[in-house]
Parts: sequence; C-alpha cells; structure tokens
Amino acid sequence: MKGIMARVREKNISIRVLFPLMFSVSVTVCIVALILFFSHWISGWISGNVRSDMEHQAESISYSVEREIYRMTDLLNETYYQSMKGYDYQSETFGKIMNLVYQHEKDKVSRIDLYDEEGRCIWGSSKTEVVNVTETDWFQDTITHIESAHFGSYCLQNSDSGVIRVIPVSRSVELTTGGESYEGVLVFYFPVQDLDAALESYGSTAKEYCYLLDGEDEILYHPYQKKLECGISEEWSYEYLDSENSYMNIRNRQGVWMLGTHKIGYTGWKLVMVSSLSSVQKENMKIYQLIFSFLCLAGILMLGVDVILIQKITKPVSRLHQAIQSFGVGKLDVRVDETGIGEISSLEQGFNQMAGEIQELMDRSISQEQEKRHMERRLLQAQISPHFLYNTLDSIIWMIQGKQYEGAGKMVSLLARFFRVALSKGKDIIPLRQEVEHATSYLSIQNIRFQDKFDFELNIDESLMEYLCPKITIQPILENAIYHGVENMFGDGEIILSIQEHGEDICIEVSDNGEGMTEEQVEKILHHDIRKTSGKGSGVGVYNVDSRIKLLYGENYGISIQSELDEGTTVKILLPKVSEYVAE
Repeated sequence: MKGIMARVREKNISIRVLFPLMFSVSVTVCIVALILFFSHWISGWISGNVRSDMEHQAESISYSVEREIYRMTDLLNETYYQSMKGYDYQSETFGKIMNLVYQHEKDKVSRIDLYDEEGRCIWGSSKTEVVNVTETDWFQDTITHIESAHFGSYCLQNSDSGVIRVIPVSRSVELTTGGESYEGVLVFYFPVQDLDAALESYGSTAKEYCYLLDGEDEILYHPYQKKLECGISEEWSYEYLDSENSYMNIRNRQGVWMLGTHKIGYTGWKLVMVSSLSSVQKENMKIYQLIFSFLCLAGILMLGVDVILIQKITKPVSRLHQAIQSFGVGKLDVRVDETGIGEISSLEQGFNQMAGEIQELMDRSISQEQEKRHMERRLLQAQISPHFLYNTLDSIIWMIQGKQYEGAGKMVSLLARFFRVALSKGKDIIPLRQEVEHATSYLSIQNIRFQDKFDFELNIDESLMEYLCPKITIQPILENAIYHGVENMFGDGEIILSIQEHGEDICIEVSDNGEGMTEEQVEKILHHDIRKTSGKGSGVGVYNVDSRIKLLYGENYGISIQSELDEGTTVKILLPKVSEYVAE
C-alpha cells in the first residue's frame, strides 16, 4: 500500500481522478463478490431442494417396494405354516395341498418348488426342473441361514405369456415323513412386474430416474432396461455407488448430477436415485438472471451516486487549491464558495476568514443560513427513506422460493420504478406526475406484499400534474394509511388518493376506511410527540413532510388530519402552484 501511495504522489494524480477510480474499483469488487456469493448460495439451495425431493421420493418408493417384499415373504410363510407343516411330504395329501396353493396363487407366483437339503426336488409346480439349484445364491443362503427368508438374483422363466423375469424367494422348512424330520428349502418365483409397477410410478426421464439393484448389484429394474440389455446405452453411475445410504454430487461430460442410494429393508437391495442438477439449474436460470440484473443495477446506481458524492468533495478541494495559488501571487480579493462538507468546509471558512472583510463575513453568514436550511431539508427527507425495502426484498425472496416468478418479477419492476423516482437525479423538487408515479409504485408493492388486503383509487386532475412539489411528499402519508389504518382491519381496506385544485393552491388528499385515530393521536403526530408510539406507521414521516413543506413555502401550507375512530382518516396536504423552482 505504501508503494502504491508513493507512486501516486510521484505522478501527482489529482484526487478528482483518484477518488472516483478507487470507489469504482471498490464497488465493482463488492458487486462481483455478491454475484459469486449469490451464485454459490442459489446453487446450494437448488442442490438442497433436489436432495430433499429425492429423499422424499426414495422413502415413498422404498415403502412401495418393501410392501411388495412383505407380501412375498408373508405368502411364503403362510404357505409353510398353514398348508405344509405337519404333513408327510411323501403323502398324496401333501401333493394335493401344494397343487391347491399353486392354483390359488398362480396369478402372483410363477412357480413353486420344494427341495431337500441335498438339492433334490421333492415337489414342483412345473415339470421342468431347475438345474444345479445347489449353486444358486438363494439356496446356499437358505441352508446357511435358516431363520429368515432370502431373495435371489433375478432370472428368466418360460410362462404362458412368454419369457418373464422372476425373483426367487426362499426359506428353510422342516420336512416330515415316516415320523422323522429333515431340513428342506421352499422357494417361490415371483414375477417382477409388481415391483416394476411400484418403481414406474416415479415417472423417470433422461434427466431424472431411479433403478433397483439386488444384493449382487445386478439390475432388478431400470426404466431403460431394454436399451441396457441390447447395449444401446450403459448406466454410468455404477462406479460411484456406495454401499450405505448416501447422496453425492457427480460431474461428468453431461453436467452435474446428484446420485443417491437407499437400502431396501433386509434384502440387500439398493434403490439408486439419479437427478441432473444442471437441468434444474437451467430451469431456474430466471432466478439467476433476476438476481444478477438486480445486483448489476444496484452497482450502477451505487457508482452513479458515488461519482456525484465524490464530485461534491473533490470540486471544492480543487477550487480551494486554485484560490490559494491565486492568493499567493497577490490576488487578495479572491474568495471561494463554501459548498464543501466536513473538514473541507472548515478549510473554506478558514480561508475566507483570513482573506475576507466585514461584508464577506455577512455574505458567509447568509450562505451558512441557506446551507443550514438546505441541509435541514435534506435531513428531513433522509428520515423519510422507505424502511419497507427490507420487507420488500424478503417478499421477493419468498416468492422466488415459492416459484412465483411472475409476481417476483413484477415486484422488482415496481421497486425499480419506486427508486428511480426517489432518486430523481438528485432533485428535491419534482413534478406532481413523478410524485404520483412514485406513490402508485409504493401502493402496488404494498398491495402485493399484503396480498390484495386493500384497494386503492386515484382521483387526479391531470391539469395539475406539471406543477412542482417536494419529492417524497405523498408516500409517507400512504405508508401511515396502510400501517396505521387498514393493516389490522378484518375486512378489505380502501385508500383513495385525490389531487384537486383548491383556489390558487393544490390540495392532495389521502383517505382510508381504517381504524381511525383519536384527537390526541392526531395532535401527537402533528406536533412530533411520538414518545408513546413505535413501530410501523408511527407518524414520523407525516411530521417530516409537514416540516419540509413549511420550510419551503411557509406556515400557511402543510398537512391537516381529520380522523374518527372506526370510521377512517383523511390527510390533506396543501401546496402552492409552483411551476418553476430555483434552489437556494
């Protein structure tokens, strides 16, 4: 930093160049930082929403799949305990019972087989035997772990409707014959079509889909099963799968994806959820554009305001520098205008005190009084700055999160119009037409925020619209009418803005049908006695508007209030007809 300042001193760069450059760089860095922050925040918000949706959908699908699993195991256990157990498996009765079970459940089960512990088929619903049954995973698991049902990998079977995909579900059973008991294995082959139906309810697309894997990571269901089997496409997410329930973001050539795995009960199956974050971000591009546009606009406005403020600082310094140089070469009558602020104003005053005489002192006193009145008006106007900005931004964020993009866009547009008039290129006095535009923008924003809780009506004489008035005169009155009048009403509120000719003057009326005020409350507002009031609609803005008008036009103009409890309030603003204004 010292090196930079040394180079600046060596090159003798003027502060009229240096200050705007420094402020511009600072504002630009801040805006870029905000854009990066919001970009990261929105990406995180979208990722969180996608994950939350995936978790809810995974729970729903898992519930449907587990319900099918319980149906399978319940049917298997019911057959064993209620139909098989206690019968001699070599008896004719046993065979009839098993045939009856199969005939009764054949719409749910494609095949039923019963094996001894050596893998020999004791009874089967089909004449075709399954070869090498002892080498299957479900048979080995059943022999090893006899306490629960076991699910095997899917296989293909011939049926009346053709070749179908089935899942073997087995359990250990006790076989009885000749008074002796032996261990056996009962297996049901269930078609996967019911599982497919539960999973197809997800509504898979190329950008968002799910699939089901068995305990050996073989596919039980995939929305694009046929393409995978034919080799037309392949599932890229295999290599990222985790054995535990987990969610992760994956980046590949097709963009950014969220991948989630969810275990299904005790079966060892896994439900895999795949969703494209890139496509979701593209769908939410309007949110990005809206926020970036708003930040860029705010940056431009800040740069404009900074340039104006810096000029107000650097111009007086430059003039003072020129005056000192002129005074040094003998021009003793040179004077500087005291237009600076803070320490600069003190330097100007000191210079004029050193070089001035009695008339200069009087001129300086008059100039100070004019500046005091000007600064007082500025201070009063600054107190009327719209505090509702924070609530409006909160409403915009809430609308965006609720995907009410049209309403959010409308509110941002109204807010831009509101501040365009509020700034008014630094002017304190503006045409009534702009003041009305400012007021209607404020009413429209508040009407959106309060969800059409009130109606407003304009009754305006167009012939008066080119006369001038102090900036931000009507909006504080409307604010008081909303918060102090119609906000707490049970029914719909009504606000009427009227601008009419009143003799040689202009009368602005703001009427509402709200709660009204007592005479004591009216007096407190008009005399700035607000010690017992607080919060929204406290009357500070009304008092400031009245004070500004009286400062500009005299005690004959200003605000009067008529109000009755439970009837409503009418605020009248009396202004002179002014078509040209010269700043003091």
